Amino acid sequence: MNRILKAVPGLTLEELKALIDEKVKAHPYLNKVGAILLVAEELNVLESREEVSEEVIEELAYARIGDLVPGLSSVYVRGVVYAVVGPRTAGEHRLLRLKIGDKSGVAEVYIWNEKIDELSKLSIKTGDNIAVINAYTKERIETGTVEIHLGRNSIVKKLPQDPAQPQPYSFYKTLTQALEEGDGVYDIRAYLISISEERKLATRYGEASIIEITLSDGSSLAKLTIWRDMVDQFKNLSPGVEIFITDVRLEDNRLHLTSRSSLSMIHEVGLEKIREIKNKLSEKKIVRIIDLEAQQNYIIITVTDGVKIIRLTCREELDLKPGEYIEVYGVIDEAWASKRMIIDREMLKKIENPTVEIPIPSKLVTLRDIAEKKILTGEDAVVEGILYTKTNIVNVETRYGIAEKILFWLKDGEVAVQGVAWRSKAEEVSMIPEGTRIRIKWVNIKQNIFGEPEIHLSSYSKIEVI
Repeated sequence: MNRILKAVPGLTLEELKALIDEKVKAHPYLNKVGAILLVAEELNVLESREEVSEEVIEELAYARIGDLVPGLSSVYVRGVVYAVVGPRTAGEHRLLRLKIGDKSGVAEVYIWNEKIDELSKLSIKTGDNIAVINAYTKERIETGTVEIHLGRNSIVKKLPQDPAQPQPYSFYKTLTQALEEGDGVYDIRAYLISISEERKLATRYGEASIIEITLSDGSSLAKLTIWRDMVDQFKNLSPGVEIFITDVRLEDNRLHLTSRSSLSMIHEVGLEKIREIKNKLSEKKIVRIIDLEAQQNYIIITVTDGVKIIRLTCREELDLKPGEYIEVYGVIDEAWASKRMIIDREMLKKIENPTVEIPIPSKLVTLRDIAEKKILTGEDAVVEGILYTKTNIVNVETRYGIAEKILFWLKDGEVAVQGVAWRSKAEEVSMIPEGTRIRIKWVNIKQNIFGEPEIHLSSYSKIEVI
């Protein structure tokens, strides 16, 4: 627009805006970017008509999905549909969600009520290439991601298939990728290794159907519990398929379905592929238990192979103690390298009389070394000091919802280092009186935005009064 105003003496900004608005009204599939280019072309601001072809104008009319931010209006995007979720009833309304992606990112398209009826004529399915025209964007509070919403004048149209566009399965993460990225909500893909019989379970809300499935991507293994209405989507599956599930929450190395989860695609891969994965999962390692940390619904077992510290998360109660040796089955090099695994009771075997001794790596770090920045970052460190002072617990809005947070300072002599704890660990720190000497195991050393080192507690960190 500045280029046009400089090239056309006497043209005011208001007049230019009016010309652009006329183009938008005359061409309902065109957004303001394309309209500006058309006005520039008609006013001979461009060097020649060939400088911006219709194909380029069409391309520039659409935003890249990865560039979207909340609060936009008149949004034009194109993408590949990689999941169709619904329609579902939400109160008195119906909701259909389309998950779409391009080479720059992914987003969800929300279609409500009568707009669903309009879209039903298009018979949109996974793998279709579509354009969303004249929509608007909002922020999803739980995750901070961008949502695309259709308004009264919004349009969705099918586009010809484009071989250059990514394939639908490419927008799903493997189990290993999700574990490496940490807690969050993911669309995941995995091979179905086993599936239990459907059973009934008494809950406070009445009887509920439940099945358990075992998933693997060939490197990591995980179990997923399927409840209530979701059971119908999964109960007729058999090993030998790769499944694609939307909106799975990963928290503390455990997978959970959410109210938004859906089984979106099933690919046949054959039982030979599953046998190959099971053979890899039969590999085992001998490790020594360092710590056990019981949580509300699971236990975190901290072990070592003499070099690495590895975290094993199990949902079942186990008769184990620190110092004991165990065999861990289903160990794959890629999963071991990530230092986190989700396991079940069948994957562990206690070794009563070990023939080898596994040393416990020394992870003790002094507060002075941290304060003097001799150690800028580190994982699974052990620190000791006096709980010098602490703040009150505050509730903080995160991308995963409200979470409790506390700041505290550890002191040793004249040296003090700030620490940060969240959720259950924040509660634990808040209960310890100031002036108490404590040891905190398995913390991460990080730098804050000012370049100062901090001690960060994780869900598997262990606080001991000494």
